[in-house]
Amino acid sequence: MDSGAIRALGILGQIPFPLELLDREFHVLFCNAAYRRQFGAPPRDEIGELQCLLPSEIEGLSRDQIVAQAEQEESWKGEARIRTQERGEVPFRVRLFPVDHPELGGKAYAACYEDIGREVAAREALAHQRYLVEIRLRQAQAGELLSMIAHQWRQPLTAVMSLIGNIQLKTQMGPLPADYLQSKLEKMAQSVQFLSETIDVFRNFYTASKHKSVEDLSVLVHRALDLVNPALVTLHVDVETRFPQKPASARVFPGEFMQVVLELIGNARAALSAVRTGSGRLLIALEADERWVWLRLENNGTPIPAEVLPHLYDPYYPLRDGVQTGLGLYMAKLIVESHHGGTLEVESQDGINRFSCSIPRGIP
Repeated sequence: MDSGAIRALGILGQIPFPLELLDREFHVLFCNAAYRRQFGAPPRDEIGELQCLLPSEIEGLSRDQIVAQAEQEESWKGEARIRTQERGEVPFRVRLFPVDHPELGGKAYAACYEDIGREVAAREALAHQRYLVEIRLRQAQAGELLSMIAHQWRQPLTAVMSLIGNIQLKTQMGPLPADYLQSKLEKMAQSVQFLSETIDVFRNFYTASKHKSVEDLSVLVHRALDLVNPALVTLHVDVETRFPQKPASARVFPGEFMQVVLELIGNARAALSAVRTGSGRLLIALEADERWVWLRLENNGTPIPAEVLPHLYDPYYPLRDGVQTGLGLYMAKLIVESHHGGTLEVESQDGINRFSCSIPRGIP
């Protein structure tokens, strides 16, 4: 080995992370002190050749595919669980990059292993925390949605009871005319059909989808609005919708997108609850181009204080009189930005609270 190669190995030997130098057949040519402390001496197979620590497959890629990517892009990075001497299997971030090795015609590869046990534990803890937050949010929404169902069902149930009362009263007065009975039964059937459709809407909302699908966001917004419309009617809110004539389609998780719309409408409803009866306004608008769909909700309810705006998406941020932000807007932002690659922004000025949501269409 020439002096240049010896100096190179000396430099590699000082790297604080475990490192091994491999030939194209994945035999270990060299390993540094950190490697030996973490994994011991490289294992030997039955015929006595040193075998590498690099797993045969990482993140669905074989060793040959990993080497090919490293040669093409000058480096490769992935994560794998590797057995250590004292701690059992530990998650490592693996980096592979080609290095000059004159004796092998330049065909050598350095594999570096970074212990990311704490990082992975933190990621898993965060994922678990988000899971618990989603459960709590669903529990809170269940109560809200039950209230919405009660609003939706109250009128048709009252209508059915009224029709039954009319029929009972009519029968006491004598035989029922056929056309009268048919008319009342048709109205009862319409009310029952409405109740059935309401059940379907709520069931579809709670059915979690594991895959995105191309949906017309105008339809999803209408469905969400139908769910909360009785509560808006109670507040005498003037609701205006502006949707494009062509479908505003995008690849989304339908239930999650409806969850975002329901939360934004619910937030507007809370702001409008303090507005003088008959003067509350809510605008829901959709716009689309070839790449994006934009959803905008504006209301003239209680303005959002400037000092609160930066914290509006923080879970349980204290507002006033014991009121907190809760989890809804936090989850809405998480769904839009993390699950769909979009943005969710808010501003409050000139007496208008405005939420702006962008969703990439994701359609080839």
